[in-house]
Amino acid sequence: WNKNGLAQQYPVYEPGTIFTPGGFATMGFGSPAALGAKIALKDKVVVALTGDGGWGQNPAVLATARENAIPVIWVIMNNRAFGTIAGLEKAHYDTTFATVFEVDGESWSPDYAAIARAYGIEGITVNAAEEFLPAMQKAVALNKPVVIDVYMKNIPTPTAGHWNIMDIYSPGKKVHHVATGN
Repeated sequence: WNKNGLAQQYPVYEPGTIFTPGGFATMGFGSPAALGAKIALKDKVVVALTGDGGWGQNPAVLATARENAIPVIWVIMNNRAFGTIAGLEKAHYDTTFATVFEVDGESWSPDYAAIARAYGIEGITVNAAEEFLPAMQKAVALNKPVVIDVYMKNIPTPTAGHWNIMDIYSPGKKVHHVATGN
């Protein structure tokens, strides 16, 4: 949802300031892509917005960031799930097998801020909405690699205009896209 939600709701005022893999479903793209963006755009603050599932595909980028002092900020939307996949699986098979992170029936997640610190990177945990802005301000001021692990509930929230992934995976339905306007 981080990619689709951002694309739908974040105003882009300057061309070339948002990089996304588009519709290719490339889970894990954001973590290394942010390093490349920062190397190319040295004078810009680079923030990677990634889900916990995508982040978990490639945390080793922290070693590269640390070794080369690449000041990227990774914001991990941590809903303790492969949220989009869990939604599809639930809709079609009435299960969320291996897509919702649980241990003994309890919601679970690695401590991504602690993992960052293990790499020698600043790690910040955000447990409530009011903690996010101060965490982001701190990360920008540090001008070094930072992971912000943002805990949130896995509750997909459809918007008025959206592309519905279910259109592709629902048998007998035609694929369509809905354009939005302000």
